[in-house]
Amino acid sequence: MKNALRITMAIVTMLASSASFAAVDQAYVPAQRAAAILADGQPWSALAPDGKTLKFLLKRDGTGSIKGPLPFTLSVTWTVKGDTMCINGKMGEKCLRFKEAPGGLQGWDGEKSDLRFSR
Repeated sequence: MKNALRITMAIVTMLASSASFAAVDQAYVPAQRAAAILADGQPWSALAPDGKTLKFLLKRDGTGSIKGPLPFTLSVTWTVKGDTMCINGKMGEKCLRFKEAPGGLQGWDGEKSDLRFSR
């Protein structure tokens, strides 16, 4: 029984120090850098917290588009405001901070994870 407990504790320690757990404490990417990464004119897949997948295309000139589950494309604009990148469209404004994630960036709205951009 003691050996099983020691093995379990060793596994928990290894997991806690792994990259997936370390990402929680990772610093936010500066907003200008996040904008440069995302607004490269190439399409991004964005996974929303509700499980829906959106297609984002953001351009360096501050414009872009979003295509989602509905059969039409929405025009958007984006700007950097302080430590956030804000995306504006007919549905309102969403300002996010970003952390690096495998294959892209994870957006954060306050302390809650939001859109996850990947390719």
